[in-house]
Amino acid sequence: MNKMCLALLLSAFLSFSCTERNKVSLPASETTFPQINKSLALKPPMGWNSWDCFGFDVNEAEVKATADFMAKNLKSFGYEYIVLDMNWYAPLWPSIKDAQAASYHIDSFGRLLPDTIKFPSSSGDKGFKPLADYIHSLGLRFGIHILGGIPKKAVDANCPIKGTSLHAQSITQSEKGGYWYESFNGIDLSKPGGQEYYNSIFELYAQWGIDFIKADYLAFQTELIGISRASRTCGRDMIISAVPDRIPEQILKENAHMARTGIDLWDQWEWVRRSFFMAAIVVKEAEPGYWPDMDMLPVGKLNVKSPKSGAKPHMSNLTTDELYSLFSLWYISRMPLFIGGYLPEMDPFTLRLISNEEALRVNRNSCKNRQIYQFETDFIVWTADIPDSKDKYVALFNISDKKDPVEIGASWEQLGLTEPIYYVRDIWGKRNLGASKDGLKYAVNSHGARLFRISESQ
Repeated sequence: MNKMCLALLLSAFLSFSCTERNKVSLPASETTFPQINKSLALKPPMGWNSWDCFGFDVNEAEVKATADFMAKNLKSFGYEYIVLDMNWYAPLWPSIKDAQAASYHIDSFGRLLPDTIKFPSSSGDKGFKPLADYIHSLGLRFGIHILGGIPKKAVDANCPIKGTSLHAQSITQSEKGGYWYESFNGIDLSKPGGQEYYNSIFELYAQWGIDFIKADYLAFQTELIGISRASRTCGRDMIISAVPDRIPEQILKENAHMARTGIDLWDQWEWVRRSFFMAAIVVKEAEPGYWPDMDMLPVGKLNVKSPKSGAKPHMSNLTTDELYSLFSLWYISRMPLFIGGYLPEMDPFTLRLISNEEALRVNRNSCKNRQIYQFETDFIVWTADIPDSKDKYVALFNISDKKDPVEIGASWEQLGLTEPIYYVRDIWGKRNLGASKDGLKYAVNSHGARLFRISESQ
């Protein structure tokens, strides 16, 4: 597939054009709700998510061990969110195909509750508050994964909606929601009680001390709007990380701090390679308070427990060069940084990459991030400005399969620089490379990357 066809395909995939499923009326205008608090995510959020290493089956001891590691080794670099992914509300499932809505734990109002075997501190109707308190005591923040809609178990039982005289069966969508999971019903926000159900679950999350919501399976834009509105009125600040299905970009920016783009990312080079084409498109939508998200980083110890058939625990399959490419792209495109591997068993090399303070500054303190050109599909140059400075960041990528290193570079003019001579610093190597005239050009290994800072003075 040529570059133009691929770009068109990705553009079509990423277009958030309104479909009939998203043309749903709402009961109240946005002016009756406070605006989303963008100050919660002025920089791309950083943390850990449990999915890549534990799938459906993370437990309290593993979460605490991860939080302990983050507090000791990563908090000083900006990592702060500990996020539990799917199935905290049910026993272990062998796979998503075996997921049974009947096994969910819900309260009398149809709201999900933690499984007390996995999370023993939640027993006695305490929910996640004891675990949240522990994580907060380390100076970190706590998040959970939810799915858009209401559990079918709550609908089948026709649970009452807290604070109303209405019941679950009166608020559901007639149209099927998402395509990959059928244990939740969509909520029709044009019906009385729809927003109230979302308000009730966020009231519970605020009581638990939740700081971050990964809202998955958002088949209707109204699901995101209902979730976002509830988060803004629950009395506790929470980041909303959306996983949308064809939701218009403006709706995402008004209702979320992060939004997933494209498919899941795993630890094979082809998955990383695809991310380059995606990043060049979605980076244009990034702004303080709203960040496109190309998924958590599949690095370190993965598949400790996994929903993938036949998967075994292993260190990331990505090579050293591929890890340099992955992190260089995530840093210079300012993606949210959520580690997918089990932190207490992190390998030393990956730990150095995720805690390289100089490299992290590219992600934390840059602007006008952009791909400036792509040559013969496989050789890519990105750049970014540095606020209150004339310096630039530059990343060179060789995503080809050629065995020998390839020289890749850019002129100062291409980078928007006007002086004939600039000084080059190798960020990953932590060394000065001296003065360079008219531009820079360096050898880059196959599947590899180089990351630089360009300055007027040494």
